[in-house]
Amino acid sequence: MAKLSELDFKKEMTSKEPSGLYLIYGEEKYFVKKYTESLVKKTIGKSGEEFDYFRFNADTPLEQIFDAADQLPVMSDKKCVCVTDYEINALSDGDYKQLEAFCSDIVPTTVLIFSMLTYSPDSNKKTTGKKSTNRFGKFVAFSEKYGTVLELNKLGEVAVEKQLVTWCEKKGCKLTQINASKIVSRVGTDLTALKNETDKLCSYADGKEITEEIINMLCVKNMEARIYALSDCIAKNDFNGAYRQLQILFGQNERSEIILSVLSSAFIDMYRMRAAAEAGKTISDAASDFQYGRRDFVLKNAANNVRRFSTESLREILDVILDTDMKLKSTRADSQTLIETLVAKMLLIVKKDGRV
Repeated sequence: MAKLSELDFKKEMTSKEPSGLYLIYGEEKYFVKKYTESLVKKTIGKSGEEFDYFRFNADTPLEQIFDAADQLPVMSDKKCVCVTDYEINALSDGDYKQLEAFCSDIVPTTVLIFSMLTYSPDSNKKTTGKKSTNRFGKFVAFSEKYGTVLELNKLGEVAVEKQLVTWCEKKGCKLTQINASKIVSRVGTDLTALKNETDKLCSYADGKEITEEIINMLCVKNMEARIYALSDCIAKNDFNGAYRQLQILFGQNERSEIILSVLSSAFIDMYRMRAAAEAGKTISDAASDFQYGRRDFVLKNAANNVRRFSTESLREILDVILDTDMKLKSTRADSQTLIETLVAKMLLIVKKDGRV
């Protein structure tokens, strides 16, 4: 019973029969889903899916989960009970004690899986008044003692690019890591979205190399990528490009609050990189100081764009962003007009700076 790495979990899947309690969670939802499905298949195979597989969600009462887990298998050697996104922190003290008591003594013919597809570090805590309870963290420790735990964290940018290359190779297509990075810059780092995009690209390439031209033609930019593209246009004082990106976002019914949030993040990234540079620190230092974790790649783009701004211009831009945020929250002014006005003010600041 232990907390396994991804590699050790793969080895265990091939060398041992599943048994007892499993907790699979982490920020990398693609792998959480993948390994959950693999574990289910390993436990019951195809023949037992109809009779020996129970699927439950957050709305399922604990008693129903316990009853299913106590049943004997019909068509397989094991019964598999998979519970998705159960809200451990929402349980009462009594219910949580019942959960631990049951999971500490699961019948030998049952595999009980708790799969957390909506997991995030911030969702681990339930706050009551000023008191914060991390019952999920307690359940992780419990599961390490009485079962098997697999935590799947977000991959770094290079690892994501290599994953794309591997997917394409398996489909008989060549993808260079440079072009993999171009896909990531357009689509983002969500592996589920990236898998869909690489499948589409491989289908089009039909065994040939996936080129930059094919990527530009077929890959749809996600919302965050488009907003970062908007910030790039502003940094370059590209009036037409900025409003073209903005109209695409409005055409996709993106909320003004979301556009403002991501846009402000892009310029905060730049300001942090300016502060880091003035303090003689590197991108890695800034990523560590400001706790970017696996998202340190956004600072690379910020480091390139910040050269186009004086420190004073960056401060002016952050001021007009703050002013727009206050107006969005406190006035009845049309939100789209407020965002369009904000972009115009930002472009004027860049033009006045005269660095582009």
